[in-house]
Amino acid sequence: MKENITLVTRFFLFASGATFELIMKCPRFEVNKYASIGLTVLFTAFLSVLSSYFAFNLIFDSHSLSILLSLLWGCIIFNLDRYIVSSMRMNENKWREFLKSIPRILIAIIIAVVISKPLEIKLFESEIDTYLNKEKIELSFNVSKKYSSNLKLLESKKSLLESDFQKQLTLRDKYYEEYKCECTGTCGTKVKGYGEECKSRGERYELFLSELELNKSKKDSIIKLYSVEEMKIKELIEKEILIINSNSYGLFDKIRALNNIDKFASIFILLIFIMIETSPLLTKLLSQKGPYDNLVLEQEVLFESNYLKQLDNFDHERIKNKKLKEMSVNLEIKSKESEIKNILKNDAFERYDKMRNQLDIEKKTK
Repeated sequence: MKENITLVTRFFLFASGATFELIMKCPRFEVNKYASIGLTVLFTAFLSVLSSYFAFNLIFDSHSLSILLSLLWGCIIFNLDRYIVSSMRMNENKWREFLKSIPRILIAIIIAVVISKPLEIKLFESEIDTYLNKEKIELSFNVSKKYSSNLKLLESKKSLLESDFQKQLTLRDKYYEEYKCECTGTCGTKVKGYGEECKSRGERYELFLSELELNKSKKDSIIKLYSVEEMKIKELIEKEILIINSNSYGLFDKIRALNNIDKFASIFILLIFIMIETSPLLTKLLSQKGPYDNLVLEQEVLFESNYLKQLDNFDHERIKNKKLKEMSVNLEIKSKESEIKNILKNDAFERYDKMRNQLDIEKKTK
């Protein structure tokens, strides 16, 4: 059967996490099942590469770096999915198997969420750009609105100064008319000529003119200060608006915009990716225990029995070595006891000989 397996099918079997030597012992339908699972894992890895490329493009300006990182991320997702699928073991109790697979399913759902977001951003790119541009316009309007009260206050102060000065100009014209008509004799005392009243009104007009000049210079200087302050506020508004318009939106800004645009469509796409990501797990959960599972179980049992035998042999050798060591210690202790007894015995003989010799010497001296 190995001769009928193409390189593409071999790669699909590798992607499914199946052991090639064991799957080759199974019927063709079992090989096809695991090849389909491997193809699904490969599709998920491809989608993760595509999704991460869009995400890294939003973060980095370098396309080569984005491609390199997206390939690395795709390899991580491929290896993780392959491990999740290959680590599942089928048995007769489906409920128990489902409970054991819950952590794997949760991991698959998290992977699906991570993969789906960048692709959702790409699919809704025009809507997101429109939303973010509207947000920029709104922020710019809020900046203008924030400083509008200050500008209105400065404008009202300038208008008030101009209005007061305009009243002073009207009063100047009035003083001038009264002065002229008094001197021509058309009003006031009706005496024509430069009399006391004409002179008085002329002095009043001249005095008011000098005061008006001072007030005008004062008014112009104050208005100039207000205009400078107004220009500063307008420059600040333009600067803040320029900062808002020059800001580039990143990945999380676009995710936020996506959530505000259409949550239903986003959830729908997310569910599709969750279905794709969990499909290999669900395939194994819904499938009956097949020949490959039996072969895997057989190999696991064989390995476990060999391991237990080796463990028993190891325990036996350990107990044997322990007993030999105890016997060696006991023999050494007995040898030491015998040696001590000999030493004590020789010492007793020496003392006996010494005492006997001393008694013989004492008898001879008597």
